[in-house]
Amino acid sequence: MTEPHLLEKVLPAEAPPLKVIRRKHQRTIRIRIKDDGILVSAPSGVPFSRVADFVRNKSDWIKKVCRKNRQKSDHLAKLKEAARGTLLLRGERKPVNPFPVRNLRKPSLVEHDRAVVYQYPAAAASSDLLYPDSDTVFAFYRKLARNELQEAFYRHADRLPFRPGGLTIRNQKTKWGSCSSRGTISLNWRLIKCPATIRDYIIIHELCHLKHFNHSKAFWKTVRDYYPGVDQAKSWIREHSDIIFNDI
Repeated sequence: MTEPHLLEKVLPAEAPPLKVIRRKHQRTIRIRIKDDGILVSAPSGVPFSRVADFVRNKSDWIKKVCRKNRQKSDHLAKLKEAARGTLLLRGERKPVNPFPVRNLRKPSLVEHDRAVVYQYPAAAASSDLLYPDSDTVFAFYRKLARNELQEAFYRHADRLPFRPGGLTIRNQKTKWGSCSSRGTISLNWRLIKCPATIRDYIIIHELCHLKHFNHSKAFWKTVRDYYPGVDQAKSWIREHSDIIFNDI
């Protein structure tokens, strides 16, 4: 029997699939838990019995994390269902209203004051087209993000005494933004979903890294000098980041 099958006997019943990998230069046994599986990595020379003991000793922690992940997944699923037929823009949800257009070849989304209009080919018979697909939504968000994030970024860059090397709009999976050693700042397109205050906080946060390339006390003092509402922004991000990164 392979190591993963043997280890599954010491895991909680609700735990996701487990995978064991051996790494030549790793010195300790590590466990990473994701929604779709558990990864156990161990030094190549460590006997399996020791790996099994390590996992067994961590079983309560594994069970707790698995339960938390499942609750988080269920919560996100409910939020997604409640948000069906809407798009999140600048911290508010706008309804998506389908509108058939003659001779239209490619569906698109157009923002109006109170709603987002989803234009789709009138000749299409499939009911699936009454909702925009993920590619259409992604293109809509990215176009807005390029325009609005760029405008906000350079407005703050002109105001602050730091000179960025450039700006890119990226599809970062977990980060809101980043600052490279060359001074290039990257912003996540998902900031278009956030209120302007949160967008501004992330921009100022990254601009301040041009002076302090760390998260030292001096860095946070600089951020607060230009954005006093740091605590409120961080609290909003903690509360809303899951749905923003999982919602499209």
